[in-house]
Amino acid sequence: MSAQRLEFTLNGGTCTLDVDPGASLLDVLRDDLGLTGTKRGCSEGECGACTVLVDGTPVDSCLYPAMKAAGKNVLTIEGLGDPSHLHPIQRAFIEEGAVQCGFCTPGMVLTAKALLDRDPDPDEQTIRTAISGNLCRCTGYEKIARSIQRAATKAAGPSAAAPPDETPPAGAASPLSSGEAPPSTPVTTPSLGPGAAPVAPVGHVGSSPARLDAVPKVCGTARFSDDLSMPGMLYAKVLRSPHAHARIHYVDCSKARSFPGVRAVVTSADVPGRPNYGIITKDQPYLAIDRVRFEGEAVAAVAADTPSLARQALELIEVDYEPLPGVFSVDDSLADNAPRIHDNGNLLLMRRVLRGDPDAAFAQADLIVEETFRTPLIEHAYIEPEAGLAWLDEDVLVLHCVSQGVHYQRGEIAAMLGWPVNRVRVKQATVGGAFGGKIDLSVHPYIALLAVKAGRPVKLVYTREESMIASPKRHPITVRMRLGSDRSGRLVAGEAHISADSGAYASYSYAVVTRTAVCAFGPYDIPNVRVESLAAFTNNPIAGAMRGFGTPQLAFAHEQLIDMLAAKTGLSPLQMRKLNGFQPGQAHTPSGQYIADSEGLLATLERATEAATTATAAATGRREGNDAP
Repeated sequence: MSAQRLEFTLNGGTCTLDVDPGASLLDVLRDDLGLTGTKRGCSEGECGACTVLVDGTPVDSCLYPAMKAAGKNVLTIEGLGDPSHLHPIQRAFIEEGAVQCGFCTPGMVLTAKALLDRDPDPDEQTIRTAISGNLCRCTGYEKIARSIQRAATKAAGPSAAAPPDETPPAGAASPLSSGEAPPSTPVTTPSLGPGAAPVAPVGHVGSSPARLDAVPKVCGTARFSDDLSMPGMLYAKVLRSPHAHARIHYVDCSKARSFPGVRAVVTSADVPGRPNYGIITKDQPYLAIDRVRFEGEAVAAVAADTPSLARQALELIEVDYEPLPGVFSVDDSLADNAPRIHDNGNLLLMRRVLRGDPDAAFAQADLIVEETFRTPLIEHAYIEPEAGLAWLDEDVLVLHCVSQGVHYQRGEIAAMLGWPVNRVRVKQATVGGAFGGKIDLSVHPYIALLAVKAGRPVKLVYTREESMIASPKRHPITVRMRLGSDRSGRLVAGEAHISADSGAYASYSYAVVTRTAVCAFGPYDIPNVRVESLAAFTNNPIAGAMRGFGTPQLAFAHEQLIDMLAAKTGLSPLQMRKLNGFQPGQAHTPSGQYIADSEGLLATLERATEAATTATAAATGRREGNDAP
């Protein structure tokens, strides 16, 4: 279909351009107009990162047809305020510390503006209802709600201005102070919107200064990976296996290579250096070599003039798969007749901890509780999908990517290319949430290989589906645990048998399983302990780093048993923990670490109990008040 003329009001000015009739408003704002403050998160209308205001109403621009905006007034984050003159809502987000990764912030700020425009004094429930369509994975929403309340209290109206002598925080003078764009990238300067100037920083110890990157994030000028672009840039797509386990007999890319607009195609045969990578052990191929071990494993990658051409080229790649039996649980993986996922077997590692004589201690224990606990695979669910841009700067390959570990990733890319490490540079773009999931390589090897082969900049952005298929997860863990105590509730013995599903490759399993063994019984002083912890390969998605490295799964188990023992002894859960919690200078962990100092376990329990008691009393009073005649 031919392009259609679209005319609408954008950030206070008239905007006229020709657009694809099937394009979304998000596509037009980001790709045609360069307004990258509107973020591409899920592309399903679920996360709210793409929120803009159309005639004052928040809409998910990823689902909003561009042509539907004809004749309407569209406001994006770029039209609300700029780094030198913030809107009161943007200012309040900074003052309340509601800005963390910043990926959801533009959409959240615009939703808040729409709310305050129609209700200048909303209560907390109204605020929470208004922002319920805007997801955030960092703040927990408390600070966001307080920010909106603060803006409602302080602003005389949506265009209230601040005193002229206020200046932006240090480090915030440039809209790119957090995550600059690569050379030659066009940067859209936001129009000057009405609002207040940024709060001046406070730098003394004990103060709460504004984040150095807060201003670009509330203004939408912080450059995340998908916001980067360069002249002559190609677009990459990755061909992924539809099978969880299969042998590859051949990969034929001849049709894709000859497809118009395709500039480079790579498979494992195009990896000139070391073929495998891994954070701790090098067991995962950059591109599948002779076998795929999980559904979604990368087999080939294409760089073309447009994303559409790259997608079409993927369909022309022929792969001859021989499906193999898969294993999808640790028990099945470790069975005697299980198919081998790796040549050296399916057991990745085992860790053991032994302290005292647990058998004798259990035999003498007055009370014993035992249970099996299971925790599932968990997706990190960061709002920003993985993305990156790679280009050659003379003989140096530069990658500007989403990253939690630029030095590790630099080394892996250099090894893949067979280059000295000083010929590879990895720049960390602003990261839109990670939680451990962006330590592993993601887009890095594909854009690196394609940029070198094509001799042009290459950009790759994962779809939400692709991110969930290809990224590492929190380990699914099964733990059989028992605790023994005397009649007073004093713990005398603990035993745990832990099995973790590593998925198809090792990733961070060595560290996670070691941590589960060492931290199996948390902050409790138990003189006799036995722990056996293992990880096994399966044909499930790869499990890697996620906040806590195995300890959240084990905390779930031992805290349940502590409550169960408390019930048997007649102690309250608090009394049980006070009786057995680590005392600084008086305790050793099961692995032998002496606890000389402490962050205050017992004091924290006391304060938490006081706060819970106060909150319960207040809630009870409110309920009684509501029931009163």
